[in-house]
Amino acid sequence: MFIITVNKRQLVLGAVGVLIACAIAAASLLLGPLAPTQASEETDGINLPILMYHSILKDNSRAGKYVISPDTIEQDMLYLKDHGYTTVVMADLIDYVENGTPLPEKPVMLTFDDGHLNNKTYVYPLLQKYGMKAVISIVGEYTEKFSVTPDPNPAYAYLTWDDIRELSESGIVEFQSHSYALHDQKPRKGAAKKRGEDTASYQKMLTDDLTKLQDCLTQKSGVTPTTFTYPYGAISKDSTSVVKALGFKASLSCYEKPNYITRDPDCLYELNRYNRANGSSTEKFMKKAGIV
Repeated sequence: MFIITVNKRQLVLGAVGVLIACAIAAASLLLGPLAPTQASEETDGINLPILMYHSILKDNSRAGKYVISPDTIEQDMLYLKDHGYTTVVMADLIDYVENGTPLPEKPVMLTFDDGHLNNKTYVYPLLQKYGMKAVISIVGEYTEKFSVTPDPNPAYAYLTWDDIRELSESGIVEFQSHSYALHDQKPRKGAAKKRGEDTASYQKMLTDDLTKLQDCLTQKSGVTPTTFTYPYGAISKDSTSVVKALGFKASLSCYEKPNYITRDPDCLYELNRYNRANGSSTEKFMKKAGIV
């Protein structure tokens, strides 16, 4: 025969434990399942892959990190269409964040940097063909040069102010800022701060450059960009405050990472993008960008 001894303290603790368990069970029945926390909702967000393109040329000898063929980008578009993706532009993201206007179930963004004329020559007809939209970020001094001396050669020419107006009015292409004259590696890399440059001088330089392009686009093309696309993805800690102060509601970087869009306006700054280089199959590139 076994004798189990239980002291008074153990009995009291056991009774308290039973009462707590009963209270929790009763509360769960009355309140239902707990709602997810705000943090978890914000962390999830809406997955948005952004693809980064540059020049599109038929001459395969020019293909490289920033040049692909019209056939390649058409294959990319077909892949997106076959996998149920819908293209969005920056206006759609801003409308979602500010007003809660729903985004498509599987959104994707096609961005083109620098404002190459071949974007109009080869990409624009494909956008029309597949019912897609795109974002083109222009460099002001390139556009000004070819507006003064037009040249129809898609191998090296850039869009003019009139081209920008025409494409913008189509409702298919959205134009954004890639700086007026900061698309250089020297004396500074893109819009980055130079070593030893004081903050006030740097921010004045950036303000003057971005304001110049905003004014040119508004006056000559009827376009007012809402987004700044960093040349070379070169970002300085003192640049974001300038970008925001000038009224830009978003910015694009060159980091190759996923984006999760929430209702927080800050989520639209320094959005990540996947560069489309030559030499990779459409399927491989799309998988890298998380598009399956």
